[in-house]
Amino acid sequence: MRATILILGLALAACARPPESAFVPVSSGGAVTEVGASAAGEPCRMARTNDGGDIWCGTWESPAVRIRRGDGATAMGAAQAARTTLAARLDCDAPRPATSGGMNGALMECRRRQGGWPAFVLAAGEGRIWLAEGVLSALPAADRAIGVLAGRSGTASAPLSSDAIALLAQRLSREAISSGDIGRFDALMEIGRDANQAERFPASETAYRAALALQDRALGANNPNSAQTMMLLALQLSNQGRYPEADALFNRATPLAARAADPLAPAALAHYRALADANRGRTEPALAGFARAATLYRPFLPPELREGGAALPADSGAALAPLLVARDVVPDPLAQRATIGLIEARRNAAAVLRAAGRGAEAQVAVADAQRIVAAVPGLSGANLISARLARTSGALAAGTGETGLADARFAASARGFALGVPRSRPYAETLLLRAAAIGPTAGETAGICREAVSVLRSLREGVEARRIAPCVDALALAGQVDAAFEAAQLGQGLVTTTQIGRAAARLTESARDPAVAGAFRRRETAERTLAAKYRERDAAIAAGANRGELAALDGGIGAAEAEAVDADAALQSAAPGFAQLVQSSATASEAMAALRPGEALLLVTEPEGGRGWSFWAQEGRITVARIGADTAEINRLVAELRASVEDGNGEKPFMAGTAHALYQALIGVHGARVGEARALLVVAEGALLSLPFPMLVTAPPPDARSHEGARFLLEAMPVTHLPSPASLIALRRSGNSAAGQAWVGFGAPVPVPASYAARSFPAQPSCGRGLASLAALPGAALELRVAGQIMGANASEQRLGAAFTLDALRRTRLRDYRVVHFATHGVLPSDLACLTEPAIIASAAANGPDATQALLTSGTVLEFDLDADLVMLSACNSGGGRAAGESLSTLARSFFYSGARGLLLTHWYVNDIAAARTGAVMLLNMRNGDGSAEALQKAQLGIFRLRGGSHPAFWAPFALMGPGQAGRPGVRQAAL
Repeated sequence: MRATILILGLALAACARPPESAFVPVSSGGAVTEVGASAAGEPCRMARTNDGGDIWCGTWESPAVRIRRGDGATAMGAAQAARTTLAARLDCDAPRPATSGGMNGALMECRRRQGGWPAFVLAAGEGRIWLAEGVLSALPAADRAIGVLAGRSGTASAPLSSDAIALLAQRLSREAISSGDIGRFDALMEIGRDANQAERFPASETAYRAALALQDRALGANNPNSAQTMMLLALQLSNQGRYPEADALFNRATPLAARAADPLAPAALAHYRALADANRGRTEPALAGFARAATLYRPFLPPELREGGAALPADSGAALAPLLVARDVVPDPLAQRATIGLIEARRNAAAVLRAAGRGAEAQVAVADAQRIVAAVPGLSGANLISARLARTSGALAAGTGETGLADARFAASARGFALGVPRSRPYAETLLLRAAAIGPTAGETAGICREAVSVLRSLREGVEARRIAPCVDALALAGQVDAAFEAAQLGQGLVTTTQIGRAAARLTESARDPAVAGAFRRRETAERTLAAKYRERDAAIAAGANRGELAALDGGIGAAEAEAVDADAALQSAAPGFAQLVQSSATASEAMAALRPGEALLLVTEPEGGRGWSFWAQEGRITVARIGADTAEINRLVAELRASVEDGNGEKPFMAGTAHALYQALIGVHGARVGEARALLVVAEGALLSLPFPMLVTAPPPDARSHEGARFLLEAMPVTHLPSPASLIALRRSGNSAAGQAWVGFGAPVPVPASYAARSFPAQPSCGRGLASLAALPGAALELRVAGQIMGANASEQRLGAAFTLDALRRTRLRDYRVVHFATHGVLPSDLACLTEPAIIASAAANGPDATQALLTSGTVLEFDLDADLVMLSACNSGGGRAAGESLSTLARSFFYSGARGLLLTHWYVNDIAAARTGAVMLLNMRNGDGSAEALQKAQLGIFRLRGGSHPAFWAPFALMGPGQAGRPGVRQAAL
């Protein structure tokens, strides 16, 4: 579970760029003097100011060193005073005697609290004390500049000389940070923070991962000061549901945080781990983590908030009131960050408590946070902090039925987000919460919903179906059918939609200009390579790789980063309109323009609780009707219907009455319009994703528990399924395949020997037994041989038995084929315990290391380069069955992303002979000019009309995903 309301930008507490940094403001002017080079070899110059000077090195966009008058009569006293005043930003050792420019001095070796970058403070002078503060690599230039300011030299003083300086020499050369390092790190951290606050978690992950790699290269692997970047990256992974990866990074960060220069690192670690627990629905660990984080923040609060020490209550806000005063009580950046951290810890706890049904405790926690915010006017990021608090408070009010208060709170939150992160996901989701609170019939609701939909569409993002459902209700009830149609799409399979949009846009642009195809392939190869390099480095660090090994890996990452940047620039130049071709939702006019004559598009919603809506688009008009049953009843009917067919052998009575009830609830509500359609495209969600619509029964059956005499939707029209209306537009825009060859087939794998399978999964013997139990498929071999003959394929275009391996797949130029055909076993994680996603089974290579290379998963498919009109997955459960979480399983979605325009899937265990006949006859029909939807319909009708084949268990598991390719009458074989 990703509890979005819990993770709205904690980055303000710990990943915001500090109010001050090791860099200083641009100087107001004055003479410029060359002061030699930095330890990184960059030329440095000093621009004088009224009371000192600023040193700029290389191409730095901010000064590397600031020199000002020091406080105190001696250099040592000035250094000691600076150690106290700069403590919020720098963690400095005690000052040591040094000589600078022939004058007595004192030097402190420091670390920036944010990022851990090496820094220094140098004081020197006689009578007038000069104090220099900056990054460590600029220390030689600072030494020379002090000599210039003191009048000891026109350009540069003698080099630093003391035992203390000598002790720094080795570190100085090792940590000679180049001009780009710190600036790039800060930029990446800022990008990561902004993306996190806008809830663009993949983008935030990318930025933090690059920042961590930069730190590792400059400071060494597992440097304590990398802990914060590491835990921020871990949180972004958790926000995306990638919990094992997040846990591994949190575990790496835990021993480092205690030794980091940033004293708030342990508090941030506790806070982020609590957020990760909240993402997974772990209420008690999350609350314990937030309480621990609050305790760790408190010692760094300003005195007015810290008064009472450990006795300051964690769960009761009443005792806080006397301590809060109406003035700015935050005197330094460290105290400000701790204050924001405490606010966020209490707000996050409130959200978790609310989700757990503990409303009274949640009210106390949010009140604590609100009182602290009110006590600190001018707090950094106050608009966003207040917006998040108002949103949490609104959710609490909505939960207790206080509609007016909830509306006011959500409205205030939306205003705050509009100021802080305008037209962002947090802004849009807050509008959705407000719409839900005031209800679908309120006068304002439709307008609020139109704004939210507009923002989400501009972001090319969707939301959870339950979030958008109130707006679909409001717009439909207001008669704004087109707007309701667009809103309904935002809760349906947006990951699939976006991936299909990207793949279709790639195909469209490649067809327009063949040179663009190479640019796309280059960028995607670069992205995969870079991701693999990062994973390789993470694994090496976990295995204890030495500095030399890591340096070699860093070199590879640097080269991969450069290639990715260059490839992206080349693609932008070659296909500047690519991004505009990718969309997450379609307007009513766009969807209807994509329909062919006689086609209808059915879009159904299935919200949690209540009844959803059924949209029917045809011949330039969309109508909408309430579904004839609530979601719970629809789910029950789907489960009952599937239970009667999914054994694949036709031995159970078919629940024809149930199939008719579903037809009436979903399609029959549109009345006479249904009879005008000659083909149907279906977009569904929830449990309906596991239902092949052709087996719905269009009229009351003679026997509610038998298929005999039932009239199926299959007989009325061809039916295809789509992830979304936007996918219809994207895939039809991409046109037909330009591949030169008609067909290639893979299947009939050699069963994995039991002993080999057992050795491959020693920790999970049941997985080995399950893999070894998959029998040979003589029908699959027959299916592919017949299909090959129909398509005019030669022997080299059939990979059967032992020739069907993952290596053979990788070596085949798949983009040369318009149809890619698999006939094999398909398995789900429920079938094999060692799987985390669906897979199809290949033959294990004779010299392969273990049986895992017989599993074709989404990761392998993503490596493919396809230009296919159709991928046929004649494999049990390739569509995900009841386990489908979106409109496609992960495996099928990967085929779309790799360049398939259509997919033939199966929804349950398939009779071997029925599969062979369906696949072969479908291809024969396509060869003779039928479109893919019509070709499948005729193949299924052929089985339906066979003696003993009319039970839907035999013909109904096959489903076509995608818009269906148009038929090309009279075009045979090679031009399929």
